[in-house]
Amino acid sequence: MPKRRLSRHLFGTYAVALVTVLAGCYWLSTVRMASVTEEAEFKQMMTTAVGLADLFRDVVNSSREEQVAQLVNKIIRSKQQRFEVFDFQGNRLGTTASKALLKDDAIDTLPDLKYLLDETKSGRIAKTSQYNIDNNSRLLVVAVPFGPASTPSGALCLSIDTHETDHILSNSSKKLLIGFGSVGLFALFVGWLIALWVAKPARDLARAIKRVANGDGTEPIPRPEVEELATIAEATNMLKEKLVERGLTLGRRDIEQEAVLDSMMEGVLAVDVRQRIVGLNQAAATLMNIDINAALRKPLQSVVRNPAIRRFVLRAIDCRDPIEDDFNLTGPPKRTIRAQGTALRDPTGEGGAVIVLNDVTELERLEVVRQDFVANVSHELKTPIATIKGFVETLLDGAIDEPNDNKRFLAIVGKQADRLEAIIDDLLALSRIEQSEESGALPLERTRITDLLATACSDCMPRALEQGITMNITCDASLFAPVNAPLLEQAVVNLIENAVKYSGTHQPISIYAGMEKVLPDDKEELTISVADYGCGIQAEHLPRLFERFYRVDKGRSRQAGGTGLGLSIVKHIVQAHGGTISVDSRPNEGSSFCLRIPCIR
Repeated sequence: MPKRRLSRHLFGTYAVALVTVLAGCYWLSTVRMASVTEEAEFKQMMTTAVGLADLFRDVVNSSREEQVAQLVNKIIRSKQQRFEVFDFQGNRLGTTASKALLKDDAIDTLPDLKYLLDETKSGRIAKTSQYNIDNNSRLLVVAVPFGPASTPSGALCLSIDTHETDHILSNSSKKLLIGFGSVGLFALFVGWLIALWVAKPARDLARAIKRVANGDGTEPIPRPEVEELATIAEATNMLKEKLVERGLTLGRRDIEQEAVLDSMMEGVLAVDVRQRIVGLNQAAATLMNIDINAALRKPLQSVVRNPAIRRFVLRAIDCRDPIEDDFNLTGPPKRTIRAQGTALRDPTGEGGAVIVLNDVTELERLEVVRQDFVANVSHELKTPIATIKGFVETLLDGAIDEPNDNKRFLAIVGKQADRLEAIIDDLLALSRIEQSEESGALPLERTRITDLLATACSDCMPRALEQGITMNITCDASLFAPVNAPLLEQAVVNLIENAVKYSGTHQPISIYAGMEKVLPDDKEELTISVADYGCGIQAEHLPRLFERFYRVDKGRSRQAGGTGLGLSIVKHIVQAHGGTISVDSRPNEGSSFCLRIPCIR
């Protein structure tokens, strides 16, 4: 239904009331004017009729009809007036008309003649009126008795045709209508102006409320002078304050919720019942490799390409209980995702689902590392123990009495015991380094790096000389750095020993140390690299090279006498210094290990 403006509503009500009042006033005026005119006519006719009655006191019979007519014609000259004299039997004694205007029967010549004669016979003046259809006018009749007052002789009837009077009344009514119409038009114009003036505060209030609804209203709504509108303005101001407060609360809640979602490591995805994305945090967008802004309010099928995720979302929407599943994302990089889904339901029955995505790739990798570590450490410990146990049993079975065998067997047992001791020492050393790394209490001293490298090379020199390997040190003698000298020396020794083990005979080993600036802060860090030109390492082994007991070539590593913990110890020593370690290796070309330690002054 179309809405009407308040000004038009007020003007319409005012116009209806005004037209009704003016029409009533016009009707009452015309009726009153006709009534007053008729009364005046009757009074004038009565005065004339009474005056004529005095002239006919002696006229009592019809023989003087001509004399009566002559007398009446002398008195009454108006064409609209007719004078007739009747006795009480209804006989016309005289008339002013040149001929009978009505029927010959006198009782029918005037309207209500019988009533008039009866009234005048009683000595009363009678009057009556009748509408004449022929000339569209009224006929007014007044009858007065004449003769003695106690015994009237007859009735004098004066009748007037009001055609001219009605014409005058009609013209007056038209003029009155024009006057009322003019007043009405002026009053309507004034009423329209008043309606606009009255409705203006309401329009201003409506505009102010619209501004509040659109969020543009910053100042309070002015209070109109009209009490009802002022009440609405006050209520709107209170509502605006509550809406602003609620908006701030919701805004803070949205910001907090967004901050919580953005700070979560887990990915969160929310969809409605039509599988449109209604919520998404950055972690989920990163896992699924999608744009968070382009994905919101879009169908899941058009954004997420992985069919496993789409199937999981459908299951979560349809299932009442929480569900969980693991699936792979091809990447890059390849990831393993653990998804947990819960259906959502609102009071209307509409719902959707919220999905929590956890990247368990690292957990699975660590689980593989743990399993490999358990298997490797078991194997590393089991091999020397089994060897020791076997040779001890052999000695107990009688080989101890054989001079040639018992010394050889005991030497093997001692060698395996030394191997066990080396493994235990490395594990204990690794544990101490990890404790220092976790506590951050690693003692540092300003150390000359060239002396540290020279000491490490001298420790590895006997084995290197056996293979004819030369070690070349490149380091400025003035280079000092705050480090833990014993631990860093052990790390360099482990790297040099690995280089010696896996280098061919008569191949050099390059050892470099220097200060380098790191962008963008231009901070200095100590760089130490150990490079060999041996067999090198295949690329698939590089990510796990620093794990405990991980061996690239298990047979060759044990034959070389390693414990499988050397590179792991190096990594933790560097991390305890707050640094990093990297390796660059190519098969049959050699390997280069680089330590980077930040310098804290």
